[in-house]
Amino acid sequence: MSDREERFAGYRRARLRIHDLDGGVVEVHPADPGITSGRFPFAAPVHVLTAFDPGPARLAPEENDRRQQALLGDLPGHLCRWDAEAGASDGSHTEHSVVVEGLTDDEAVSLGRRHGQDAIFRWDPAAWSILPCDGGPPSHAGWTLSG
Repeated sequence: MSDREERFAGYRRARLRIHDLDGGVVEVHPADPGITSGRFPFAAPVHVLTAFDPGPARLAPEENDRRQQALLGDLPGHLCRWDAEAGASDGSHTEHSVVVEGLTDDEAVSLGRRHGQDAIFRWDPAAWSILPCDGGPPSHAGWTLSG
């Protein structure tokens, strides 16, 4: 398996923790395609963006923080956003992220690409999706919500 394939396999198992949503922390976990469990808490689809650890890189915390601030600065001010962490389901690797409502898929993927990411996540009432930033085909799963 190539490095890229291995990273994407990890993305398909990743969980998302959203802070300060409905008064607490909410977790989203991938599920089998077509399966959803819980109430989708947004008015429209959302995208999960990060500038941490682009591709296979593992950067120093200070560099990741600088990169994340640059990403946040690139987001239009009118967008709704929530602080989040995305990462390994076992918690062994997490990346500060932002959940954004109001971008198109193309806009979100472009931001991910600009900040060196392999892919971004898209979450909507029907699917938890991985959208590759290199134009590759997306993958779609179901989701479960806890918290």
